[in-house]
Amino acid sequence: MLTLYQRLVLGGLLLVAIVTGVSMLVRTSFVALGAVDSSQHTADAALAALADARASLASEEMLAARVAHGESGVPAELAARQQETQSLFATAHSAVDAFAPDIPVAALEAQHRAIITNNHESYSELAGRLEQLSATTTSAFRTLRAQHRAIVADLDHQQSRLRARLISACGAAIVTATAVAAVMIFFVVGPIRSTAKTVRRIGQGDLQQRIEWRQKDDFGVITAEMNRMIARLRDLRESESGRLQMEHQLSDAVVQSIFEPVIVTDAKGRVLKLNQASVELLGKGSSDRMVLTNTPGGEKILEAIRMAVSMQRASTGEGEAALLPMRIGEEQRNYRLRTTPMRDSENKLLGAVTVLEDITQLQEVDRFKTRFLSVASQKLRDPLQRLRLSLYALSRGHAGELRPLQCDLVGGAEQEAEQLNDLMADLIEVGELETGRREMKIEKLRPFDILNDGIARHRGEAQRKRIDIDLRAYEDLSYVNADRRAARSILDNLISNALRYTPEGGEILLEATEMKDKVQFFVRDSGRGIEAERLPGIFGRFSGGSGEGTGLGLALVRRLVESLGGQASVESRLGSGTTFSFTLPIATSAATRHPVEVG
Repeated sequence: MLTLYQRLVLGGLLLVAIVTGVSMLVRTSFVALGAVDSSQHTADAALAALADARASLASEEMLAARVAHGESGVPAELAARQQETQSLFATAHSAVDAFAPDIPVAALEAQHRAIITNNHESYSELAGRLEQLSATTTSAFRTLRAQHRAIVADLDHQQSRLRARLISACGAAIVTATAVAAVMIFFVVGPIRSTAKTVRRIGQGDLQQRIEWRQKDDFGVITAEMNRMIARLRDLRESESGRLQMEHQLSDAVVQSIFEPVIVTDAKGRVLKLNQASVELLGKGSSDRMVLTNTPGGEKILEAIRMAVSMQRASTGEGEAALLPMRIGEEQRNYRLRTTPMRDSENKLLGAVTVLEDITQLQEVDRFKTRFLSVASQKLRDPLQRLRLSLYALSRGHAGELRPLQCDLVGGAEQEAEQLNDLMADLIEVGELETGRREMKIEKLRPFDILNDGIARHRGEAQRKRIDIDLRAYEDLSYVNADRRAARSILDNLISNALRYTPEGGEILLEATEMKDKVQFFVRDSGRGIEAERLPGIFGRFSGGSGEGTGLGLALVRRLVESLGGQASVESRLGSGTTFSFTLPIATSAATRHPVEVG
C-alpha cells in the first residue's frame, strides 16, 4: 500500500500530466485553427481580387461603348480605366494563384493587355473584344466562387470540429483533475482528518482512543509515538487517579479531625466543604451551599471571605472586628475569624478557607489577667509613689549630703522607679479600657491642633537627638470626635516610639488627610523598620523588640483608637522606616436653632 508521501507525489504527477496534455492539445488546436483561418483569408482575398478586376473590366466595357457612340471626353477616362483594370488583373493573378492555380487568371491578364495595346479599327471593335473578355472573366469568377464556397464550408466544418474537440478535452481534463483531487483528498486528507478527530478526543480526556496508521512513513512514526504516549498517559492517569483519591480522602480526614470549625467556600461565599465542628455550629441547614446567608453571624464570615479574596491575602484581624459571637444551644461562644485565600497549583484563585478559633476560654483568662494587673498595679502604685518620693528626697540632699557613688546609685534607682511608674500607668489605663471603667469624654477636636500639640510636647527630646519633626496637614481639616486625653495618649505613644527607633539625624513626619467620613493620621519615621514576621502582632501586649519602653504602648494605642470608633494599622519594611496610622470619625454638625425676636 502506498505511503502518504507516495500518494501525494502520485497525485501531483497525475495533475501535472493532465495539465500538460491539455496544454499540448490546446496548442495544437489553436495552430490548426490558425491555419484554417489563414486558408479562409486567402480564399476571401482571391475572390475579392477577381471580383474587383471583373467589375473594373465591366466599367471599361461601358466606357468603350460610350466612346463608340461618339461621346466626347470619354477616351481619356477609358485609358485610365484600362490601366486600373490591368493593375487589378495583376493583383487578382497573384491572389488567385495562391488559392486556385487552375483558374486561368494569367491568361485573362495577358488577353486584356493584348486588347489594350493593339490598335483597333474602331471603338465598337474594342467594345466587342472587351465584352468577350468580360464573359470569360465572369466564367472564371463563377468557377472561383464555387471553389470558394466549397473550401469555406470545409473550413467551417474543420473549425467546428476543432472547437468541439477542444471543449471535450477541457471538460475531460476538468473531470479527470476533479477525480484525481477527490482521490487525493480521500487517501491523503482523509487519514489526517481522522487522526485530528482522534487527537481531539484524546485531548478531551478519552485516553482509550488509538490512531490507526500502519504504513512505515514519517506519519506512521508520528502515530506510533502518539499511541505509545497515550498508553503511558493512560497508565499514569490510572495511577495518579488512585493517588489523588487517597490524597482527597486524607485531606477530608484531616479537615474533619480539626477541632476548630473549618469552612471551605468558593470566591462568592458558597459553601463547598464543612468539617464536623462547623456542622455542629451552623446547625441543621449546614448542607445548604448558601447557609452562611441565613445563619446568625454568617454575614460577618462572608465579609471576611470577600475581604480576603479582594485583598488576595490572609485576613487575620485583631480586636472586635475579628470576633464572632455564636450561640451553641444555651452556651455563648466567641470565635476569632481566620480567612485565607485558596489557590491551585497554577496560582488560580479557587475560594477561601475560614477557620473559627474558639477564644472563649482565652477571653476569660485574658479578662482575669487584666483584672489582676489592674488590681496589682493600683495596689503597687502607692508604695511606688512613696519610693519615688524617698528617692527624690535623697537625690536632692534632704536626708544629708550624698557621696558620688551614693548619688549614682540613687540616680539609677530613680530611673528604674520612673520606668516602673510608666509601666504601672500603662497597665492601669489598659485595664480601665478592657474592663470598661475608662469613660471617654467625646468632644470636637481639630486634627491640626492634635498633631501640633503632639510635636510641641516632644520637640525638646527630638532636638536632643537631632531629629527633625515636621507637620503636613491643612488647618481647615474637618473636626473629629475624640477624647482629648485619649488622643494625646495615642499620639504620645506613637511619637515616642518613632523617637526611640529613629537614629540621630533622621526625621519624623506627622500627617493628616480627610477621607469620606473620617480623618486618617500618619506618623512616619526614617528608622530601620520592622521585621515582616513581627507586623501581625505589633499591637499586642509586650510586643516591643528591645528592652526600651513598657511594651504596652502600641497595645494601648490600638485599644484607644478602637474605643473611639477608629482603626489602627502599620506599614513597614526593613531599611525603609515605619508608618503608623489611625483613623478618627469626623464630627457631624448638628443643626442649631437661633432665637428669633418676635414683634
